[in-house]
Amino acid sequence: MTRAASPAWGVCEDCGDAYGLPMPTAAGKTGAALCIPCHTAHLTRQAAESQLEALTAPIVGAWAAHWTRAGLPFADLLAMVDSLTGADMADDYGAAYRARTLRFLARAHPAPADLPEDAAPARVTLDLEALPTLTACRPADPAHGIRRPYFISSDGEARTIWPAPDTLNIPQPDGVRAVIFTGRRGRTAFCDRMNGAPGYRVPAHLWPHVEAALTGEGEWA
Repeated sequence: MTRAASPAWGVCEDCGDAYGLPMPTAAGKTGAALCIPCHTAHLTRQAAESQLEALTAPIVGAWAAHWTRAGLPFADLLAMVDSLTGADMADDYGAAYRARTLRFLARAHPAPADLPEDAAPARVTLDLEALPTLTACRPADPAHGIRRPYFISSDGEARTIWPAPDTLNIPQPDGVRAVIFTGRRGRTAFCDRMNGAPGYRVPAHLWPHVEAALTGEGEWA
C-alpha cells in the first residue's frame, strides 16, 4: 500500500515501517496512524487490561469493603496494598519485585478458559459489503416517546445510533462510508450491543445525519 494509492493512509506512528489508517480517538477526532500489526497489538493490550480490571476489581473491592466494615483503618489497608505490590519500595526494587511476582504467578496459575464477557476480542473480522446499508433517516418524535433520530436500513430494520462511540470511518470509491464501531471512550469492547450492528454502510447523502447522531445532535431531553 502506498500513499499515492490511498491518500487516507499514513506511515504507522508506532513502527514506522508500514502504512495504516488514522485511528479515531475517544473524542471522535483523528488519532495516530497505525498499521494492522500495531493496531492489533494495541487491541490485544487493551483486551488484557480490560480482563485484568474485570478479574481483580470485584475481589479487591470486596476485600476492602469487608475489612473496612471489620474496623481496620483505610490507611492500614492501603499499607497492605503497597507492601503486596512493592509500591513501598524504591522504584528499581519495586519494579524488580513486581516483575518476579508476576512471572511467578503466571507459572503458578493456569490461564482462564474464558475471557470475561466485557473483554474485547483481540481481532475482529468484518465484511464491509455485509454491513447493513442505511437508506433513510427519520426525525425524533418526542410526542410518541422517540427521543432520537433513527435510521432505516436496507433490511427494513429501524437503527438507532447512540452518541459518542469510537468509530472507524472508511470512505468507499462509490461515495459510501463504512462506519465501524470500535469501542467507547477508548475501550475496545465491541459496540454491537449498543448500536445494534458492528457498523453500517452510509450513503453520502445520509452522512451528515449519521455524523449528527454520533455527536448527539437532535436528541430530545
